[in-house]
Amino acid sequence: MAKDTPSIAKNKIKRSLRAIIDPLPSKKEISLLWEYFENSCAYCNVKIDPDSRLGHLDHVIAQSDGGNNSIYNHVLSCAKCNGDEKREMDWEIFLKQKLVNSENFDSRKLEIEKWLEKNNIVKIKLKRKEKVDKIIADALAQFDISVQSMRALKNDIYQD
Repeated sequence: MAKDTPSIAKNKIKRSLRAIIDPLPSKKEISLLWEYFENSCAYCNVKIDPDSRLGHLDHVIAQSDGGNNSIYNHVLSCAKCNGDEKREMDWEIFLKQKLVNSENFDSRKLEIEKWLEKNNIVKIKLKRKEKVDKIIADALAQFDISVQSMRALKNDIYQD
């Protein structure tokens, strides 16, 4: 298990605050995703055991690109496609490359698009997004101050 460092804690704070506005999918929603994709990778169609750790929820549009945490902004992906091959690549470009010599491209693309169409979450308005970003930035700045104070205190403790 990873050791909690200030860097990891900052990332957890950022994700936790953002999740108040844009919560992660529930277990029920995740079950719907697995059912929709019939326990198979949306990209390569390999079967995935739901009890294994080989199934990933892949953000179709990354949060950094304006995507949200709605279940309808995720597809079911195998570890190889999501972790090793696709990485930050656009899903449609990846699918074309993955299925370059396959007749399955159109049907797989359509299946993914039908799922994505259900994403009716309205994007956060720009002013509200700026406010969210400021709240998070302020919290992280305060955390940095707290870390500096603790490190200074640690130095004082060990010098006595």
